[in-house]
Amino acid sequence: MALKFKSVFAQLQMKVISGQWPEGYKIPTEMELCEQYQVSRVTIRRALDGLVNRGYLTRTRGRGSYVRFKRSLLGTVPASSLGEEQRGIYKLIERGRVEATHVDVEEFGLPSDEGPQMVWHLRSLHLIESEPTALSDYYISPIYGSFIADLEEESDVSFMQMVRQATGQRCHFIGGRLAAIVSSAEAQQLLGMGSQSASLWCRGYCALDDGTIVARCSKLFNALHYEFAIEGGETLHLI
Repeated sequence: MALKFKSVFAQLQMKVISGQWPEGYKIPTEMELCEQYQVSRVTIRRALDGLVNRGYLTRTRGRGSYVRFKRSLLGTVPASSLGEEQRGIYKLIERGRVEATHVDVEEFGLPSDEGPQMVWHLRSLHLIESEPTALSDYYISPIYGSFIADLEEESDVSFMQMVRQATGQRCHFIGGRLAAIVSSAEAQQLLGMGSQSASLWCRGYCALDDGTIVARCSKLFNALHYEFAIEGGETLHLI
């Protein structure tokens, strides 16, 4: 039971961390999750309770469970510190189209009366001197999907740099939230971290200077390679 609970908890947590389940998303019912993971309802309920207790979900009787990551305010750092790595190699891990969530429909201005909409999903691993430092998931507006269609397996240009080159506008990170978490075994392996090692997780949006939202973004940083400096004036909430 304990191993099943931990496995399900880690997989559900990763759906939030990667952005597959964005904030405000109504997750599947307990019975649907039982069928998906082939475990008992007791195991699912225990995993969901753990996610609620850690602030990943909120549950309302009769309405279901929703993603609502929330923690106490600790301090501030500049948002520019989290937006984009400046050097190294970006290795393509996953690329494809997925069904848009209601959050994507609203943020990207997609038509809501024409059936299911699709967005691009891009996962990339950032390496410096062959050492993995950050794992990024982007859920990208269809308008900007062409930027990744021909993306090479390895590149020295990040997705945000690519958008900037194509549009002539700065593509930067907004609405960011940062937290320390213990990520899934898969993420730890990709980042070259030991079991139960802490990661820095941030999530927010990639936006152009004119305010256009290009993508939702979630990033896991290898804490052994990063620290974030506090600079006067600019702020990003640490949650």
